Amino acid sequence: MSPDATTTPVRRVVLVVLDGLRPDAMSRFDLMHLERLAKRGASTFTARTVSPSVTACAMASLLTGVAPETHGMQSDRFHLPRPRGPVHPLARVLAEHSMPTSAFMAGVPFLLSGLAQRIARVLGFGDTRCTGNSAADVLQTATRTIEAQRRGLIVLHWPDADRAGHLHGWMSPEYAMAASRMDDRLGSLVRLLDLDDPSTLLIVLSDHGGGGRVLTHHDSDHPLDVTIPVVLAGGAVEPGSLGTGVSILDVPATVLWSLGIPRPASYVGKPMEWAFHRVQVAA
Repeated sequence: MSPDATTTPVRRVVLVVLDGLRPDAMSRFDLMHLERLAKRGASTFTARTVSPSVTACAMASLLTGVAPETHGMQSDRFHLPRPRGPVHPLARVLAEHSMPTSAFMAGVPFLLSGLAQRIARVLGFGDTRCTGNSAADVLQTATRTIEAQRRGLIVLHWPDADRAGHLHGWMSPEYAMAASRMDDRLGSLVRLLDLDDPSTLLIVLSDHGGGGRVLTHHDSDHPLDVTIPVVLAGGAVEPGSLGTGVSILDVPATVLWSLGIPRPASYVGKPMEWAFHRVQVAA
């Protein structure tokens, strides 16, 4: 483990993945809750995801802190990969420091439900629930936990925009409606949280864009496929720009750093320390 000689007031991180939300969707479709959150927090709309730019690879990197070539997930097929290097899942690291972890996502087909739970156990989540079909369903299921769990990590994965993109094309009218539904739920989530409280950190990002080389997909190195938004908000966050060069791999590093937990040496991302104020140097 590498030492992190800083502490913040953050005790809980709520991490929301807006699956398939392109950065330009915010202005194109007037996603007012995301826009307000970006203005009150620290944000970038030029961050990059991993390659391949698909959900399985991006989520594995987000939850392990390493690139696909290390965690072994290198396609859009969810499975238990064979790692090609040291992997320390984020939830397991938190559990080692007595931090609770919860994950909420939409339901999966019955034949995949067992695999989903196995993946969650390998990642180290203490509580995992796969229910419903939309951001609204996921948030409804997670609400009690959001109200009660005041420490550790809560992950929400909202599938609406990605599903609409695959069916109808990125930036289509159906995609716009799905993005707006996710934005509405983001507003509902913000109302559940006290973002003036420095003990809560809200991180909102997408796992990939879409419609770059193929209108209904996102698996390429095209800028529209690999560019993602990242927004940090909460009482410990200094409002402003996160700047350039931010990667999805910086997010898990930031989660651990903000909670005062040393990062495993395997984590390739760097914590976005500049996004925080009231940071004290530990003795």
